[in-house]
Amino acid sequence: MIQKTKVRQYINSKGLSVSGDAYDSIIRLLTEVLDGVCLNTAEDGMKTVMPQHCVQKTKTVVTKESNHNLKPQFIQWAKTTQDWCAEQAVIMSKQVKG
Repeated sequence: MIQKTKVRQYINSKGLSVSGDAYDSIIRLLTEVLDGVCLNTAEDGMKTVMPQHCVQKTKTVVTKESNHNLKPQFIQWAKTTQDWCAEQAVIMSKQVKG
């Protein structure tokens, strides 16, 4: 689905390197983005993806204020860690299966 050399070149141009294990996560992320583009196109009643469909629509979630004394930085770190663990679980399950 992706050209690893182009992804590597792009990331290297930002002064970073990419792990070989990261490609599964990158493909999953791109699949989610492309699914959103397809959904936007279908919602417009069209069958051709146009530039106006290539935007991410975000959902606004209203939650009641919780009574905790945690700093927002810690909550963000916990969410990031949880996302990383989920990605690692997907990668490991693929390695076990195949």
